[in-house]
This record gives sequence, structure tokens and C-alpha cells, in this order.
Amino acid sequence: MKELVLFKNELKSTRPSRYKLLGIVSQIILSNELYKKNNDMKDFLKYVFNLEFKDYVMASRTLILARTVRYIEKCSEENYLIYKKRLYKYVDQKIEFKDNEKNIFDGWL
Repeated sequence: MKELVLFKNELKSTRPSRYKLLGIVSQIILSNELYKKNNDMKDFLKYVFNLEFKDYVMASRTLILARTVRYIEKCSEENYLIYKKRLYKYVDQKIEFKDNEKNIFDGWL
């Protein structure tokens, strides 16, 4: 997902607007490239926001997104900055993982 680099650059600023963070989180949650299954998102939600949802919530991406956005909106400024830092680290790790992922045809060429 090429947008990860853009997300990383947006998150570098010391205090990005909440709407930027909400947009980035929305793109990540709704991305089928990053998460093929909804249950794959559990690590992301736990690491970045320390959130765990019940199974009926995890069955729907839109419900996951709605709960997460509501949680971010209600958080304090102090927690918001913590989430921003964690999200930056998470996106950075995803970029490194995608860069290190080998193509199955690399050995043939």
C-alpha cells in the first residue's frame, strides 16, 4: 500500500489535526490490502489504541471503524499524542515489513 509512506509523513508533524489521524486510521481499517480478514486488525487496535472489541464488532469493518473513531474523538489531548506516536511506529514497521518482503520471482531473475 503506497499510502503508508504518505501517512508516515503526515504523522511526523508534532501535532497533526485530529481529522488527519482519523482519516489515516479510517484508511488503514478499511484497507483490504493490509488486512484480508477483520480479525487480523486485532494486533493493530491493541498496539495503537489499546482497544479490544467483542466478536460481533469484529465482524464488521464499518462497526470497527465507528467505534475506533468515537474512541479517538473522546480521548484527551495527552492520549491523542500517545496514539499518534504509536500509529507512526506502526506505520513505519509496516513500511519496513513491506520493503523486506521478497517477491517469489526474485530468485528466477
